[in-house]
Amino acid sequence: MTEDLNQAVRDAWDAIAPWWDERFGEGNAFQNQLIGPATERLLSLQPEEIVLDVACGNGAFARRLASLGARVVAVDFSQQFLELARKRTVENAERIEYRLLDATDEEQLKALGHQRFDAIVCTMAMMDMATIEPLARSLPKLLKNGGRFVFSVLHPCFNNSNSRLVVEEENHDGELVQVFSVKVSRYSRPWVERAAGMRGQPHAHLYINRPLNALFAPLFAAGLALDGLEEPTFERADSPGPLNWQQLHDLPPVLVARFRLH
Repeated sequence: MTEDLNQAVRDAWDAIAPWWDERFGEGNAFQNQLIGPATERLLSLQPEEIVLDVACGNGAFARRLASLGARVVAVDFSQQFLELARKRTVENAERIEYRLLDATDEEQLKALGHQRFDAIVCTMAMMDMATIEPLARSLPKLLKNGGRFVFSVLHPCFNNSNSRLVVEEENHDGELVQVFSVKVSRYSRPWVERAAGMRGQPHAHLYINRPLNALFAPLFAAGLALDGLEEPTFERADSPGPLNWQQLHDLPPVLVARFRLH
C-alpha cells in the first residue's frame, strides 16, 4: 500500500514539476515571507556546514543555503525536479550536489554517509511523503553530534487539504466589516487527499495529512527532541484578488519545527 502511494505521489510531482518550477521560481510569498525566514532562524547556519536538503524540489532553498555559505547535498525522488534544479543553479554551483533519492527508502538515506551532516532540512515536503518513519529513523545516523533537523509543513491544525478559507461580513458598531477565518472539519486521524498546492495548478497532487501527534511521534521515537517551533503568519496588509492566506493575519498557514538528538 505504501509503495503504491509513494509511486502515485512521484507520478503526480513528475507531471506538474515544469509548471511548479515556472510558477514557484526562487520562492513564492509563502517561502520568502514565512517558511524561509523561520527555517533560517531555527537552522542557525554556520559557514561551511554540510546540510542535507531532503525533497529539494526545484532547488530554491538549496541555492539559498549555498548562498549563506553551506555545502549542500540536495535530494529528490523526482528526476524532473532535479533536472530543473540543475538548470537553475548558476551561482554557487560548486556548493550543491543534486542526487536522485527517495526519502521514504531508509537504505538510500543511510547510504548518504554516517553522521555526515551538520543539519538536515525538509521544506514543505513531509505532507507529500507516503511514510515519514524511514526518514525519522535515519536522522540519528545521518546527523553529527549536536546536529539538527528543521522541517516545515502546512500547519496541520489550520491548513490541511480539507481546510476552507471563509470571509464573512459582520456589523461592528454600526460598520460592516469583513472577517476572515478558516473552517476545519477534519484533523485527528491521518488521511490522503488530492488537492492543488497553488492556484491554477494543472493537476492535483496527493497530500498525506497528519495531525501533530502523527507528525512528531516518529521523530520522538527516533530519539530526537523538539527544541524550536515557529508558526509564522503574514503581516497585516491589503491583499487584492481572491480570498487567500495573506488576508488571514492571526492564523498560521505553516509550521516550522526544529528537532535535535537527545
